[in-house]
Amino acid sequence: MLRYVVAFCLCTLALPAWACPAPPVAELEIHLAAVNDERRRAGRAPLALSPELGRVAQAHACDMAQRGYFSHTSQDGRSVSDRINRAGLPRLCTMGENIARGQRDVPSVMAGWMRSSGHRRNILDRDFTLVGFGRADGPNWVQLFARPC
Repeated sequence: MLRYVVAFCLCTLALPAWACPAPPVAELEIHLAAVNDERRRAGRAPLALSPELGRVAQAHACDMAQRGYFSHTSQDGRSVSDRINRAGLPRLCTMGENIARGQRDVPSVMAGWMRSSGHRRNILDRDFTLVGFGRADGPNWVQLFARPC
């Protein structure tokens, strides 16, 4: 019996090493507001928060944090479209991804993305209607944008 208790305790202690919780709802709301503020200033329609895209974004942020890489392509070769399709999301006609590493909060990461032409283009793209967010230790940030067909 003691052996099982020790094993359980060891497993419980190890859990935080591979746990990768999603950002709190309040942070997701701040992130969505920041994106939509930029879109409003540029005369674009607001995006809707997609929990499905958020799960894919969070999984990629966690994967980058846990495996120690920084790329739009996962270490097993999956692209953003591969990750979205593998998650079983409905068909999307267009999609985009922004990633960042090291910024301490949403205002900092958004400021960096808005200074980058490619990231800014994704945030302001008229074709996108949905967005999902992920953040993991590092911190690693992921924004996924899409429009269903």
